[in-house]
Amino acid sequence: MLKRYTDTEKHPLPGLLILTGIFLLSLVVANILALFVLIGMNNLSFKQINNFNSAVMNSPNGWWSLMLSQLVSSLFSFVVTSYAYLKMVEQKSFDFLNFEKTPKPLIFILMFVAQLCFSPFNGLMQSMNESMKLPKFLSGLETILKSMENSMADMMKFLAVFDSPMKFIMAMITIAVIAGIGEELLFRGLIQRKFMKATKNPHLAIWITAIIFSAIHFQFYGFLPRMLLGAILGYFYYWSGNIWVPIAGHIFNNGLALIMVHLVNNKVISTDIEKLDKIPLPFTIASSVVFLGLMYLIQTKAAKETERPA
Repeated sequence: MLKRYTDTEKHPLPGLLILTGIFLLSLVVANILALFVLIGMNNLSFKQINNFNSAVMNSPNGWWSLMLSQLVSSLFSFVVTSYAYLKMVEQKSFDFLNFEKTPKPLIFILMFVAQLCFSPFNGLMQSMNESMKLPKFLSGLETILKSMENSMADMMKFLAVFDSPMKFIMAMITIAVIAGIGEELLFRGLIQRKFMKATKNPHLAIWITAIIFSAIHFQFYGFLPRMLLGAILGYFYYWSGNIWVPIAGHIFNNGLALIMVHLVNNKVISTDIEKLDKIPLPFTIASSVVFLGLMYLIQTKAAKETERPA
């Protein structure tokens, strides 16, 4: 796998530093633009900043303004960052992130089924993560983290309420497609690639990137399941050599989560089913075994398609 990396690439350390700088600059621009979208579409003032989320969600244009701000944020934070780095630093196109051609549809089908089989175990990890308690001397930090988590959960529930087909389409484009494409370009396509070249150890690179991927979302009580998702997507990219594989997996994950929250909001399914933490342990173990088998199958199928050793 390591022979896939070319000598014309920027050295990993300066490459990562430059990429971090571009990301931070894009993040600042994204937040400023998103803020102006929210203020402009809802006729808010900066005096309402302390109760901003509530003011936006109670506004007639609240849903659209929040979704557009999410779209702007994802585009600038991830897609623009990746494009700018590739064009200005590596002087290459997005095709540079593909070592191999797009695999056959069977790889994608196996990947989607594997993610579904992994869901019960990931729900268990989510439950464990949510029940974690920080030491007493960090009680102030714990209060802040829980407040941030609750605020994010309230916003996601608000955004997952669709009273028109256009809202559903917009949500899928923003939360599933754009976020899935942008985050995979940055984390798997660029960051994982740099760590792989720096460490010469694909597993270490995959897990370091997964930790960064989870940490950058600033959701402590969702850190473990998001880290595991990042690692799974990292292996999909490593085995297939094609960035469209983890992109498809990420879009599938986000889209499915969005649909589940929407169904819960409309009382089509219960909260217990959506959170997946009430599934019997024997079923969770069985589905996890199937997941591992599917991961092995994906690895061998991808190796056969790319004519590499598994």
